[in-house]
Amino acid sequence: MPVITITRGSLSATYKLTQRLAREIPCRAISREEIIEHGKKYGIEEFLKAAKGIMETRPPHSWDPHAAQIHHYLVIFKAALMDFVAEGNLIYHGLQTHYLLTDVPRVLRVKVVAPLDYRVRTLREESNYNEAEAREHIQYVDAQRISWYRFLHGSEYDEMTNYDIIFNMEKLNLDAMTEVIDHVVRKPDFRIDAGAMKLIHDAHMKAKIRAYLVRSPKTREIDLTISCDCESGSVKLKCNAPEPIASDWKKDIEDALSELDVIRNIDVIGLES
Repeated sequence: MPVITITRGSLSATYKLTQRLAREIPCRAISREEIIEHGKKYGIEEFLKAAKGIMETRPPHSWDPHAAQIHHYLVIFKAALMDFVAEGNLIYHGLQTHYLLTDVPRVLRVKVVAPLDYRVRTLREESNYNEAEAREHIQYVDAQRISWYRFLHGSEYDEMTNYDIIFNMEKLNLDAMTEVIDHVVRKPDFRIDAGAMKLIHDAHMKAKIRAYLVRSPKTREIDLTISCDCESGSVKLKCNAPEPIASDWKKDIEDALSELDVIRNIDVIGLES
C-alpha cells in the first residue's frame, strides 16, 4: 500500500513519471483537481478564489485577509487529500503535498530536478519560447515558488531534507527512475504495517478535525493544538488562550465538530494561569 508524492518542477517529465509508476506498481494517481472536487464535502469552494494564485503570483503580506484564506484552503485541501491517503496505494504529483504530509509515516517523497540549461531546452521543445524567454520564465517560476514556500511553510523550496529521493533528469531516464522508486517502496522502511496505519488514521482524524473547525466562521481563527486517538475517538484541544476564554469557545468547537462521527469525546483546555 505505497503512498508516493512527486514534486513537480517546470518539467513535464514528472507527470509522465507519475503515470508510468501508476501502471507499474500499480497504484492510483490522483490530481489536484480530484482533491479539490472531493474537498467540496469540507467546503473548499469558499477558499478557492484566494488560493487561485498560489505559486503563480507574489504571496500576500501576513496582514492581508487573503493570507488567512489561503491557509484555510490548505487545511481543507489536506483533509481531502488524507481521505485518499488513508486508503493507501496512492501517488500524487504536485507542489506541496510532501510538506502537507509531514505527519504521515512511510510516505516516499520524490523530487525531480535538472540543470537550468536542460530545463530551458525542454521548455523550448514544449512551447513557442525562444531561449531568453524560456530562461526568464523558469527563473520567474522558481522565484515565486521560493517565496510561496517561505510564506506557507516557513521552509525552503529546495531544502533537500524535505525529500527521500532526488533524481537528476539529465542523468536518469524515466525507466530508471521508475525502477528505483518501485524497488524502494517495497522495502520495509515504506511498508505500511499496523503501527504505521494507526498513525495514518490518527493524522487523518486530526486533518478532518482541523477542516471542520476551519469550515465554521466561529472556530476557524482559534489558535489551538490537536491530539487525538482514532481507536478511542478521544480528542484533546489545547487553546492558546487562558482557561476562561477556552471554556467560552468549547460550545462553538463542539458544534463545529458535531457531524464528525469518529469523535467520542472532546476535551477543550486553555493555558494554565
